[in-house]
Amino acid sequence: MRNTFLIILALLCWAGCSTQDETISFDPGLSILFSNDSVAFDTLLSERRSSTRRLTVYNPNQEAIQFSEIVLGKGENSDYNLIINGREANVVANERLLGGDSMMILVEVNVASRNENLPYLVKDSIIFRWNTNEEHVKLVSYGQDGNTINRVSICNETWTNDRPYIVSDTVIVSAGCQLIIEEGAEIFFENDAAIFIQGSLKAIGDSANHITFRNARFDGVYDRVPGQWNGIYFLEGSVDNEVSFAEIFNGQVGLRVGTPDDDDEPDLVVSNTEIYNMSNAGILAFTSDVDVTNTLIYSCGTYLMGGFIGGNYTVTHCTFSNEPALFIQDEATVQFSDNIVTANGLLIGDLNLELTNNIIWGTAEEELDINNGGGANISVELTSNIIRSGQEVSNNFTSQEFNFPGFKDAFGNNYELDTLAFAKDKGTNAGVLRDLQGNIRDAMPDIGVFERIEKQ
Repeated sequence: MRNTFLIILALLCWAGCSTQDETISFDPGLSILFSNDSVAFDTLLSERRSSTRRLTVYNPNQEAIQFSEIVLGKGENSDYNLIINGREANVVANERLLGGDSMMILVEVNVASRNENLPYLVKDSIIFRWNTNEEHVKLVSYGQDGNTINRVSICNETWTNDRPYIVSDTVIVSAGCQLIIEEGAEIFFENDAAIFIQGSLKAIGDSANHITFRNARFDGVYDRVPGQWNGIYFLEGSVDNEVSFAEIFNGQVGLRVGTPDDDDEPDLVVSNTEIYNMSNAGILAFTSDVDVTNTLIYSCGTYLMGGFIGGNYTVTHCTFSNEPALFIQDEATVQFSDNIVTANGLLIGDLNLELTNNIIWGTAEEELDINNGGGANISVELTSNIIRSGQEVSNNFTSQEFNFPGFKDAFGNNYELDTLAFAKDKGTNAGVLRDLQGNIRDAMPDIGVFERIEKQ
């Protein structure tokens, strides 16, 4: 009988305690806590929904609280949207929060266009009202209007740096036409969007105003995800192309060149440019004439640079690195070949290659592959390059030692040279007077895209 009494008493105590956190208190002294005092977003292109941000609301009290209202300050005129405890609503009433419990609020923003060139502040707040109390959590983002390009073809246009250009589909620069992109211009690409050049492209920035080619989503995780747009393609017949002081990233292929012709004059000149986070290739060329100088290419899925079916390639003072690797790779990420195997058989072309003062590095045992399996005419000049390889290459430096070139912080994508870098003073004078950052190279230049400048 005594045991039965103790069990009943315990059950009564448990029941009494379990209902305390459900009992709504109207005491104005009860406070709430937030995971953040504000919810901030990166700059967002107008008329495009953002990813979500989370806000957690805590009730640290023993008793429950009932919010008379949770609402956006600007109501229906707000650019923000809320999902409160799984319900999409910008205002809720009489929402109960148990004692010791929490609720999740998801915040999105879809910025309305204001037809302005410069980014503009978009703000609001979530207002919580309970027991005569009121708390505000600020919502902050910046909107950016852009010029949407969804035409099939364009001819003789200039894209300025007033506001971004948003390429929403495939755009073709027609044969005999030119697209000029001014310094400081930003080109954003929607999923699978691309530019095809039949005429010519002049994307010429300067050291203080780089041209940007990137994905159109750059909030949250989208800022560093490869493969979000297609690429820039130079088609047969395209000539006189130049890309300088540019950044190209988060696509499938940075520059894809297929411009066979009867001369060896460069159809594409790339200089002072960074290409990275490409799911396929940084530069991929077929039977083409390409000159690349002072360019940094890293973190690409298959090729940092590839030239196939022959062509004429001059590459000077560049740094290629797939260390660390975003993708599992066993083959060389810098490849040149006089042939390629297709479904229709073997395609072959003469290959002329000059590599001078480059760093070719990565996680594969051999990071440079020059293939002459097609039996075409091949001319190869390799001078003062650092190559990840287990083989000796005359007039070059090879090693498989970890960080042999001497990168400052490869895992942080900083490919500048450290104080004791092997690459220091090992280059030959190739006539490239300044490095990617504008530093003057001395009479004994460093190998790669960066010249190490010691502090005085």
